[in-house]
Amino acid sequence: MRWLETDFGLYALCPDSYVPDWDGVEADATAADSVGKIVLPDHGDVLTLGGEPLAITYLENAMTFVRWVAADDDQGLEAAVEAAARSADWQDHFEITLEGGYTLLDSAMGGSEVSESDVFHIDVPKGRYRVQSLLIAPSDEAEFQLDRLVSV
Repeated sequence: MRWLETDFGLYALCPDSYVPDWDGVEADATAADSVGKIVLPDHGDVLTLGGEPLAITYLENAMTFVRWVAADDDQGLEAAVEAAARSADWQDHFEITLEGGYTLLDSAMGGSEVSESDVFHIDVPKGRYRVQSLLIAPSDEAEFQLDRLVSV
């Protein structure tokens, strides 16, 4: 499983068309501890994830962002996320409109600084989504923060 790292602590799901113009301060206003939303004029909604500088990955089949809180490894993580999908403990945050290709990047990184090893490319079907979060502990030694997109 591939993970991205950040020194800043906040990631942004930036529309691909805006990446060259991203200057690294767009998400400063959110200062979200977990998830947030900003609107880019003429480019739509941007999801922000973070608060702490935790490694992140994206599980496409579950439309879930996973942040590494504490664990020795990520073995069994996909099964744990699948099991968590049925939990009634997900916290609702807000709704967001997404469509098309996005680049998940460290929000403090300018678009001109982005390299392929620093980002994930994510395709999101056009639609309105509810953003939900859940902290899971697949074992006594492991915790992961989940943030998922649920079609509404």
